[in-house]
Order: sequence, then C-alpha cells, then structure tokens
Amino acid sequence: QILIRKWRCRLPCHLQPCSSMIVSFCLSFRHSVLLLPLWGVSVLADPTVIKVPASPGTLAAAVAKAATIAGDVELQLASGVHQTSQPITLTDAHATAGKSLSVVAEDGSSAAPTISGGVAITGPWTQDATNKMLWSATVPAEISTDSQRMQAWQGDQRLTLARTADLTYKMATADYLVWNGDDLLSSYADLSELQLVLYESWTASTHHVAKLDPANKTCFFTTSYNAKWANSASGSRYYAQNAREFLDQVGEFLVDSATGKILVISESDPSQGAPVTLAVTQELIFANGTAVGPVLWHGIAFEHTAVETATCFSTDCDAQSAAFLTTAAVQMFGASGWNFSNCSFAHTGGYAIWFNAGTVNSGVFSSAMTDLGAGGVRIGTMSGTSQATSGITVSDNVLSHGGFVYQEGCGVLSQNSVSNVRIMHNEISYFRYTGVSTGWTWGYGPTAVKSIYTGYNHIYQIGMGYLSDMGCVYTLGHQPGSLIENNLCSDVQSYNYGGWAYYTDEGSRDEVFTRNIAVRTKCGGHHQHYGTDNNITNNLYYHVNIGDVVTPGRQKILMTDCDTSIRASTHVRPPSCHPDTNPTANCCCYPGCDQGKCSSFVFTKNVVYQPKGYSGSLVGTTFSLGLNNFTFQNNDYYIDGVPATTALWNATKPGQTGESLNSWQSHGKDSKSVYADPLVQDTTAWQLAPNSPALKLGYQQIDVSQIGPHVGDGRVVGARGKTVVAATIRQVIGETAHSELHARGFVRS
Repeated sequence: QILIRKWRCRLPCHLQPCSSMIVSFCLSFRHSVLLLPLWGVSVLADPTVIKVPASPGTLAAAVAKAATIAGDVELQLASGVHQTSQPITLTDAHATAGKSLSVVAEDGSSAAPTISGGVAITGPWTQDATNKMLWSATVPAEISTDSQRMQAWQGDQRLTLARTADLTYKMATADYLVWNGDDLLSSYADLSELQLVLYESWTASTHHVAKLDPANKTCFFTTSYNAKWANSASGSRYYAQNAREFLDQVGEFLVDSATGKILVISESDPSQGAPVTLAVTQELIFANGTAVGPVLWHGIAFEHTAVETATCFSTDCDAQSAAFLTTAAVQMFGASGWNFSNCSFAHTGGYAIWFNAGTVNSGVFSSAMTDLGAGGVRIGTMSGTSQATSGITVSDNVLSHGGFVYQEGCGVLSQNSVSNVRIMHNEISYFRYTGVSTGWTWGYGPTAVKSIYTGYNHIYQIGMGYLSDMGCVYTLGHQPGSLIENNLCSDVQSYNYGGWAYYTDEGSRDEVFTRNIAVRTKCGGHHQHYGTDNNITNNLYYHVNIGDVVTPGRQKILMTDCDTSIRASTHVRPPSCHPDTNPTANCCCYPGCDQGKCSSFVFTKNVVYQPKGYSGSLVGTTFSLGLNNFTFQNNDYYIDGVPATTALWNATKPGQTGESLNSWQSHGKDSKSVYADPLVQDTTAWQLAPNSPALKLGYQQIDVSQIGPHVGDGRVVGARGKTVVAATIRQVIGETAHSELHARGFVRS
C-alpha cells in the first residue's frame, strides 16, 4: 500500500483522474524497477552492470552473460549500431521472480544505441554502361531469400522495390487475371522472381507468378487470390513488382538473386550518400518463456527487419490487419513486466512490437514507430488461446507511416483473449488501413476479450485511398466493459466504400463511445455493421461523409458522397422476422444464424453538423426497418442551408432521401432531438457556443487539450535526464515532422 501511494503521486497528471484504472495498473506491476523508471526516479539498486560496445555479436553475448548472473542486471549499450543477424532470445533465465533486467543507453551517450538487423552495402558501386542512372553492387552472402530482398533503405529513406504503376485487370479469378493492353510483358528475364500485388477490399495480397499466357494476356498465380473482391471495392487494381524490367524511377531498387547484385536507380553514385542497407532477420528481440520478466528497455532504437514471406508465398497473405504474420521486430510470448520507454522502432518488414500470448503487465510508452512494413503495435493472437494476454498499456507514442509492404497493417491491433488493455494518448497517422483495431471474435458468440480502453488518441490520415472498409477506431465482436472516449479522428479516405471514423463491425457489443470527435471522413462518422448493447453518447460529428478527395492511393474522385452521416448496416429481414422476441431458424441472434439481422445501439446527446453544400442524409441504414431496434434521443442535427423539413433520416441508399424529422419522430425516434445549428465556434478546441441548443439537450463540451501524447511531465527526456528519443525521432521521421513535434513540446531538442 505504501508503494502504491508513492506510485500514485508520481503518475503523470493525465492519468490521475482514472483512479480505478490506476490502482489496477499499479497493482499489476510487482517490481518497482519497472514502474519507477518511467517517471524519472532511480532505476536499480546495485545491479550488475554490463557495458556493451557497439559491434556485431556483442549484445547477444551480453544477453547470454546476463542469464548466468543471479541478481539484477543492467546492460548499458554504447551509442552506435548493435548489429544482429538473428533474433536475440530471452527466457526465464534472464529475468524472472526476484531478478530483473534493464537495457539502457550508456551514461553519457549522445544518441540512442540502435539494435539493427540490417547489413550495409559497402560497394564499390558500378555504373551501368547504357543506363547511367543504374548502379549495382554486390550484396553480402547472408542476403539470400525473398524475405531479405523485398526492402532496402538509403540512410533513413525507404527505397521502392522496382514496380509498375497501379494497373487494372479485365477480369480476375482465384487462379489468374487477364491484363489490359501492354500492361504486362509477354516474358521476363526471371519469371520466378516476378510478384503481383492484388488489391482486395480491406487487404492487398502478394503472389508469385506461375506462368504467363501472352496470347490470351493471362497471368497465372502460384497461390489463390480472394477474387470475391475483384469488383468495385478493389477497383480491379494490381501492380507488378520485383523485376529488372521495372527499374525506371529514381529511388527504385532490385536485388537480383541470380547475380547477387543490388541494382539502384540513382542520379549519383550511391556511395556518395548515406549507406544502402538490407535487412537480414525478421525479428530483433524474442522473448519465450512462462514468465520472462521484468525487463525494462529505455532509450533504445530498434531498426531494420526483413519481410516475413513464408505464409504469403505458400498459402495466402490476405488476412485482415496482416494477422497472418507470425513475427515482429520485437515479440514476446509469456513475458511479464516488459516495458519500453523512450524507444524508437523503424524500418520494419512487419509490425514493430507484439505482446503475444501469455504476456501480461507490459507496455510501450513515449516511443516513436515509423516506416513500418505492416503496423505498429500488436496485442494478443489471431485465434483464441488459453494463454491470455492482459494488462498491456500503449501510451504516449507517435505511430506513423505504416503498410509499406502489407498495406493492411494497423496502428494498434488488439486481438482475441486479451483483457485490461489501455491504448491511450497516442498519435496515429498515415496508415493505409485502420488506426486502432480491437476485439476479433466475430459475431455474438463467446469471448475472452474484455475491458479494452481506447482513449485520448489523435488519429488522422487513415486509409489514404489505398484500401476500403476501415476506421480510425474499429471494433469486432463482444468486448464487455470496453470504453472508447475522447479520441479525435480526422481525414479518413478509403478507396471505395467504408472510410468511417468509428466502426462497430460484426457482433460488436457492450461498448461505450463517448466524447469522441470525427472530422472530414469520406463516409459516416459512425458506422455499425451489426452489433448490440452499444452506447454512443456525447460525440461530435463535424463535416463527415464528404466523399472522395485526391489521395496518394486514389488519384481520382469516385464518390462525391459515400453513405450517410450516421449509418447502421443491419442485414435485410422481412417484416415478419423479430429475432429478439420470436427467434426462428432463419431469424435469430446466435451463432448459426445470420446474426446481422440483429442489431441495435443507443445514440444520445450527440452533435451531427454538416456545412453548406452537403447533399447527403443524416441517419441511414440498409432497409426501411433497419433501425427499428435502435434508440435515438436528445441529439442536435444540422445541415447549413438545408431546411428542417427535408427528408434526412432513415435513408436506405446513398443519394436517396428518407424521412423528415417529423416523420422520423412519429416512429418514436429522436422525440426530444432538434434540428438546429449547434454553434461550433472553434474548430481547433472544438467548443460549442454557450448558447448552443446541444448544451440544453445534455451534450457536454469535449476537452481536447489532453488528446494525443503528453508533454511536460519529464518522461520524454528520460529517467536519467538525457534526451534519447528526440534525436532518434529526428532521424526517423525527418526534420519537418520533427520540428512540428518539437513545437508542440513532445521532443525537447
């Protein structure tokens, strides 16, 4: 109890209001060595210190040595690159009850030490006799697989694997596509290396080519394509990559497996710039045990991991959120008390960090993740397991620019058999798919997922026109006790349908969405596929369902509006079907039925505002009875310049009108709601004027001052008073983005 009181007073002020959460958070960490460094106090009492120079193999040797020492161990890493060609594995021998491990920057370090799975190309570089912009160099012998040849960097700049522009096919099946015109060649120098990336809806899959039939312009795949999505949701899009014939743009590269050379298109000799790097290993750190921990990582950079391709090229790789992946730059099984603070993760082939099955009471704080092959943080497993993952905290991080290899990667992915997860105060941006994805049990069946907290996150530039069916915050399945609050979501752009802000997908249940803001989303501010017992209250939806804007992934306008401001996609059922009161074989709400016929939420005290020129509806669904079980009350709706008598509710198709407010209210919906300007007077602080009609309905002002990573509490500088993450962020995200973070106080130099 004394320790808890001490920790309570040391908590950053933004956590103190959540007293019940804080008590459980403090209780979950039994070793003060893990909690205390996060808030700037002493680390270990007389640990054995091992100084680790920056040279290949020394870190692995130091970790092996730590396993033989009985007491606490602190590894002090020197500045520079700690290169490893295989995962460094930690087990119960390194840290367990009564023994802890701390991995930190050496005292006096001027920059964060970097654990890297990369190897530099030392040259010499040779200029092609014909193409003066084509340069080649010999790659190290350890670069020998697909996994290692799919990525390259020059300094911190990711190079592009040689590819075509986005193309469209005439038709596609599970086994082949028919190409248009001269989009593909009749033959390639090395057909076995040629790859196709085919867009689906919420994923894009990668395939090797089995054969070409030039006479019929047909390309056959070695693995199956999910041709269900070979329609408007995918746009019939694909591109080809990894062939020498595609090397035609500055910044493109190819590793030629036949010659053992890397080829780069460059305006000058690559040796005159930053080194070109390839990644050797898919993982840097791997924990495997029954209770590996406690372990603290502070001020460390994790960089350069290879792409996992075994599953992709043998079966398929189109699982949502890249959940088919089995590796991450840092992965933990059965870990306890693993905490990462002031670290950075960059240049990965998949996810940056994965708190996998059996990992408890762990987290990542005040860290940066960028240039990610898939996503940022992964929690739990694709399928259920008896090894529950719980007590994971992802707080005060900057996660940006993901999906460079597997476009479906999420900022944060929390799956199956997880509980007591906290995803809060993060900035998540520039992902080609969803920002935060939680749940993953599908439908109304049993679940082990509970108490997922998603709060105070700033999530923006999601989708960017690459994929469809996404949101800033996406939930799937029953998640009792889950709260989504005080998030700011803006600028969601899907390729086709489904660029929503907040998205309760199949079977989402027992969730509360409150004090969230949605701005400039292609489609609705909130969309529920189907779910029940969800409470959506006191949220602000401002200028949503705006349709397409030009984005990197979609250079053309496909939709001028998408669906509606607030939408529920209840599955169509006949008027005689009442699954809640009279269930039958084809009309019920349990596994084995079409559970999409059962859906409801409570929508109260919300503000839905659309500016002048908006031509869509306010509330919509799939058929006229689709909102029968839904509750709407005390909401303030308004479209500038559109009269209150317009049919804006219960619209069943985009672009079609529904009912007027009077008609809608005659069905018992929104009887105390109003159609009036809510008087949003500040689109930075998102405050309503004191005389706003929404306030009279019970809407409470949303405080956005605490959204995003916190500043000024000392944690970014670090426990030892050294600025370790700032230099790393500058290197990783570039001077402009770093300057923006510095101006906001997130980094101090």
